[in-house]
Amino acid sequence: MTQISATMASSSGSGGAHGDVEATIASPLPEQAAYPSPLMGWLTVAILFLLYILSLTDRNIMALMVGPIKKDLGLSDLQISLLQGPAFAILFCLCAIPLGMALDRFSRRVVLYLSVTVWSIAAASCGLAGSFAALAMARAGVGAGESGFGTGSYSVVGDSFPPHKVSLAMSVFIMGGVMGAGIVFLFGGPIVAAAMKAGPAVWPVFGLLQPWQQVFIMTGAPGIALAFLVFAFREPPRRRAISAGAGYGEAWAFMREYKPLYLATFVGFGLAYAATIGFQLWTPVYLARVHGWEPGRIGPVIGLAQIGAAAMIPLHGWTVDRLYRRGRRDAHLFWCLLTVLASAPFGIAAFLVSSPWTTVACYWCFMALILSTSSMGPATVQVVTPQYLRGRVSALYVLASGLIAMAGGPAFIGLVTDKLLGDEMKVGLSLVISVFCVLLPAALLFAFGRASMRRAHEAIA
Repeated sequence: MTQISATMASSSGSGGAHGDVEATIASPLPEQAAYPSPLMGWLTVAILFLLYILSLTDRNIMALMVGPIKKDLGLSDLQISLLQGPAFAILFCLCAIPLGMALDRFSRRVVLYLSVTVWSIAAASCGLAGSFAALAMARAGVGAGESGFGTGSYSVVGDSFPPHKVSLAMSVFIMGGVMGAGIVFLFGGPIVAAAMKAGPAVWPVFGLLQPWQQVFIMTGAPGIALAFLVFAFREPPRRRAISAGAGYGEAWAFMREYKPLYLATFVGFGLAYAATIGFQLWTPVYLARVHGWEPGRIGPVIGLAQIGAAAMIPLHGWTVDRLYRRGRRDAHLFWCLLTVLASAPFGIAAFLVSSPWTTVACYWCFMALILSTSSMGPATVQVVTPQYLRGRVSALYVLASGLIAMAGGPAFIGLVTDKLLGDEMKVGLSLVISVFCVLLPAALLFAFGRASMRRAHEAIA
């Protein structure tokens, strides 16, 4: 759902960006220079953590405004799911390829700055949309911007910590994104409720805006200024030079040697994310339709549940790092296999119980377990991929897992509800079906990839 220029510029002490890039390409850096100080590493994580919260806010605020948007634009559940999924995911995934090449060659901080700026402008532009097509185009812009942020952030965090510490660092970073999904509900719910109560308003320049349009602008615009935060940290240097003409052939060749591992990483984590996103975006809709909850209640309750679940992510990272240090080289896939299997009963029970509060409790248990996968996918890529290939392999990971997760997750629920069940009140049953059809196959892939992960680690150790 996502940096080198800073280090290049600061380490050279003189010369332009072009000279810095040439220096990085021409001169491999010694092993001890590969990782910054712990203080700088965690400062980097803290800044990216904050920006990840912002990105998930801009991505998910729409989940609290499904009803008003459907009414004003005359949309169906399937169209809403297309806006939440494919409209965002297509450019998110397609932009990952060229951005991955750029991240292995040029300044990652500049890529991050441009990414945050692009998605913030696009998120605010959602507030100016007056049709399905216009809103879809704006959502595509959000996806394009967030693609560069996710790919670049994975690369920077992975280069900032040694392998036995990267899972915890990646977990803390990813926690920011997951907390962003919670914060959008916690604070977004009251904001949406207040905007709905205030009604349409005339804004200077923009004219008459509906409440949901105002919310898009208010939550999207601040990112234009916050984008400058990426220049507050230095980039970790690369340890091995890359050739100026390097493309994706070298990355593909490496991944072909370990097909089960990368199938589990790209497709398995993509399916796990699809189930997670489906729950995040459609559980609020379920509570509104089936139990009659208003956004002012849904937001804080789901927000707190999401934040509480996100707080468990560093525990997953700590556990995997501990297993890894003890010699379990498939720790990432092993742990995710266990947590995915443990989460499934809670995901099923959440929509079969009669009490909405029991639904929320089951939702929290489900998310606390399934969110182990949110950081273990990027961490797996960093641990088993040679450092000089990480930008490109991370880009391919974002492309594959993002397309499956963001295009498939929300769209699957909308499609099943509209076309298979034919009743919007059965959205809970659609979520149950997603556990069997989307989540459990991910567990099988994690089991399938474990031996290959052990081989890959031995080869690059």
